[in-house]
Amino acid sequence: MKKSAWILTAVLLCAAARAGYCANKAGTGTAAFLKLPADARSAALGETSAASARGAMALFQNPAGLADGGASAAFSHALLAEDLSYDVLGAAVPFKGGVIGAGAQYLRYGSMTSLDNTGAPAGSLSPRDAAFALGYARPLADGVLAGAAAKYLDSRISGSASGAALDLGLVFNADDFFVGAAIQHLGKGLKFALEESPLPTNVKIGVMIPADKWQYFADFNFPKDGPGWAGGGAEYRLAPGGGWSLACRAGYNNAAPDAGGISGLTAGFGFELGKFTLDYALRAQGMLGSTHHLGLSYALGAPK
Repeated sequence: MKKSAWILTAVLLCAAARAGYCANKAGTGTAAFLKLPADARSAALGETSAASARGAMALFQNPAGLADGGASAAFSHALLAEDLSYDVLGAAVPFKGGVIGAGAQYLRYGSMTSLDNTGAPAGSLSPRDAAFALGYARPLADGVLAGAAAKYLDSRISGSASGAALDLGLVFNADDFFVGAAIQHLGKGLKFALEESPLPTNVKIGVMIPADKWQYFADFNFPKDGPGWAGGGAEYRLAPGGGWSLACRAGYNNAAPDAGGISGLTAGFGFELGKFTLDYALRAQGMLGSTHHLGLSYALGAPK
């Protein structure tokens, strides 16, 4: 069964790499908020999540990871720039031999002045982007998890547009390490008025290597709307006993090499007490400044 799992994983990885390299690099996509890190943990680890996504937030990263997290609920809040804020909410529960997950992503752009065709003020706008997801994952073979998530997208600026997208993923447990692959945001683009813009389809491949108190992560991304990029990170977990633990995290990615200044560096921590986990991340975005991510999760089953 292990051999079959390896073959299945290898086929998905090869197909994913081919799709990523052959994709259109026009850079004219829409729903860019889907690219933002869904939780503080992945944000602190260089935005790596292909092999490490677990629990409710796996719904937005690699849906296969839902099957390895049990019942959980999670919330993430990020302050991006000025009035921009990004919230993610997810929940996962066991269901018919697997795990079902549901959640939402919501990006607020703040309030801005609307202008008419003469340039005169014409009221105000409060644009926002939202996505609502439903996914399911289960063991596919010995050491292999598979998952899928369907998403309804809704974007509102001066007008509105809606659409649907699909994510597919696999996670393979090779005993000494984990391999993950996901195809994200498959679907038709969003259409504003007469113009349709494609979704930011992405192929993500990654590994996670546990080593005693350390864990190491690496992801490779092949987006349809831009050049490929890679990220890496490391986590050190201190668990002195008493029902609590502290994880220290750091990472780097080259997703925005033209941002100027210090860009791509990430850091953060996770504090776990019983069934609760509090996560924080800081991401350096060059001339755009830094972004802060805060997350809270709760294990609905037995303590981890």
